[in-house]
Amino acid sequence: MAAHSGESESSSRTGAGEREQRPLAAGERPAHERVAELLAESEVLRRENASLQSVKDALQESEARCRRLFEDDLTGDFLTAADGRILACNPAFVRIFGFASVEEALNTNIRDLYEDPGDRDALLARLRREGKVENEGRTRKRRDGTRIHVVENMVGRFSADGELLETQGYVYDDSERKRAEEALRESEERFRAVLENSLDAAYRRNLQADRYDYVSPVIEEILGFTPEEMAAMNRDEVMGRVHPDDSPRIEAELNAAAASGRGLLVYRFLSKRGEYLWLEDHFTVTLDPDGRPLFRGGIVRDITERRRTEEEIRRHAIEFSRIHRDLESAHREANLYLDILTHDIGNTENVSNLYAELLIDSLEGEAAGYLANLRRSIAKSIEILGTVSKIRRIHAGPPLLRPTDLDAVIWAEIDHFPEIPIRYEDAPRQVLADDLLPEVFTNLIGNAVKHGGPGVTVTVRTEEEDGFVRVTVADTGRGVPDDQKEEIFHRYERKQRGVGEGLGLYLVQILIDRYGGRIWVEDRVPGHSEGGAAFSFLLRKADAVPG
Repeated sequence: MAAHSGESESSSRTGAGEREQRPLAAGERPAHERVAELLAESEVLRRENASLQSVKDALQESEARCRRLFEDDLTGDFLTAADGRILACNPAFVRIFGFASVEEALNTNIRDLYEDPGDRDALLARLRREGKVENEGRTRKRRDGTRIHVVENMVGRFSADGELLETQGYVYDDSERKRAEEALRESEERFRAVLENSLDAAYRRNLQADRYDYVSPVIEEILGFTPEEMAAMNRDEVMGRVHPDDSPRIEAELNAAAASGRGLLVYRFLSKRGEYLWLEDHFTVTLDPDGRPLFRGGIVRDITERRRTEEEIRRHAIEFSRIHRDLESAHREANLYLDILTHDIGNTENVSNLYAELLIDSLEGEAAGYLANLRRSIAKSIEILGTVSKIRRIHAGPPLLRPTDLDAVIWAEIDHFPEIPIRYEDAPRQVLADDLLPEVFTNLIGNAVKHGGPGVTVTVRTEEEDGFVRVTVADTGRGVPDDQKEEIFHRYERKQRGVGEGLGLYLVQILIDRYGGRIWVEDRVPGHSEGGAAFSFLLRKADAVPG
C-alpha cells in the first residue's frame, strides 16, 4: 500500500511539471502576464465605475438642488404645453394665482388665467418670432377672478422644424408696485392739475444753472410773460424788474433764506404790460450736502388788489377812529345832557307831586278828581323816568356779573309788597347777576298786582336745572291768552301798547338776556290760561361758570 501510494504521488508530480514546462504556442503570452493584464483592466473598470457613481451622485444632488430651487423659488415657475396645459409649476405659482394645490393648477389651462385670452395668442406669436419674452407686464386673473398685475419672463422650446412645443418661464406678482405707481401717477396728475389751474404761480429755479426749471402757465395771466419767457430770464434780468425801492430788502431776504431754508418775499414786480404788481412769494431753498443752494421753489401770488384794499382799510380805519372819537365825545355830551334833563324832570315831578299832595285836602268835587288824575299821571311819569334811568344803566357798558344771593333778593322784594299775599319757600342759591336783579322781581310782582285784580295771590318758586336756576313768579290773576304769550315781551319794542305800557316787561327781558338766561310766560295751571300766568326765567348758577 505504501509503495503504491508513493508511486502515484510521483507520477502526479511528474505530470504537473510536464504541464508547466509545456512549450508555448506561437504568439501565446505567459499566464502570469495575462493575469496581470486582467487585474489592470479590473482596476480600470473599478475606477471608471467609481467615477460613474460620483457623476451619478453629483447628478442626483444637482437634480435635488434644482428641485429645491424650483420648489422654494419666490417667483412662480411654470412649464406649459403649446395648447396651454400646465405641465409643471411650483408652490409660488400656486400661491400667486390662488390655487389650492399644485394638483389643482396642473388641471387648469393657463389661458384661463389671462384677462383677455387673446393676449395668450399674441404672446405665443412673439415667442415664435423672438424665441423669448422678457419682463412683460400684464394683467392676469387669479383662480377666483381677482385681477392682478404680473411681470412675466418666458422662453419657448421648439421642434427641429421650428414648431413651438412648450413654454417655460416665471412670473411674479407686481400688483402692489403697480398700484403704488398708479397712485403716484394719479397724485402727480392731480398735483399738476392743481398747479395748472391754480390762480397762484408755482416755480422752481435752478440756482446753479441760473434759470427756471419750471413755471406754471398761470404766470402769463399774472405778469404777461409766458413760462418760456420766464425760463429764459437770468438773475439780473429778474432782479432788474423788481421795484428799486424793494430790491435791497429782497437781496437781504434771499441771502438770509439760503441759511434758513425758507422765506417770504413781498415786493413789486414790473409786468410785461408795464405796470408794477405787488407779489407775495412763499419759497423754500434746497441745499446740497455741502450747504450750497441748489434750487429755490415756491408759490407766487398777485396781491395787488389786496394791498389796495389794505390801504383803503387803513385810510378808513383812520377816518373811523376820528369818527369814533367824535361819537364818544357826542355820547358823553348827550349823556351829560340826559343826566341834567332827567335830574331836572325828576325835580319838577317831585315838586309837582308835593303841591298835588298839599292841594288834595283843600279841593272838592270835580277839581279834586282832576287833581287825583294829575297825581296818578305824575306818579306814572316818575315810575317811567326811573325805568328809563335803569335802562340807561343797563346800556352803559357790559354787565359786571358776580355771585348774588338769590334768596336774599327775593325776600327783600317780598317786603316791598306787604299788602299782597306772596308764597315763597326758602331755597338758598347763588346766581350770576348784578345789583339790578331786584328790578326783575319788582316788575314781575308789580305786573301781577296790576293785572291780577283784587285778591290776587303770588307764588315764587326756584329750582335747579342743568347749570341754571329756574325762577317762576306765578299769579292767580286773569292770565295771558295763548295767542299773546309769544308777543308779550315784544309789545313795547313794536309799539303795540301805549306810552310806557309794557316797559317793565321789556326791562325784565333785557336784564335776563344780560345775565345769560331767557324768559317766557306760560299758564299757572297748564291748559287754563284764565287761571293765572306763570313768568319763568333762567339765571346761571354761580358755580356753573369757571372763574
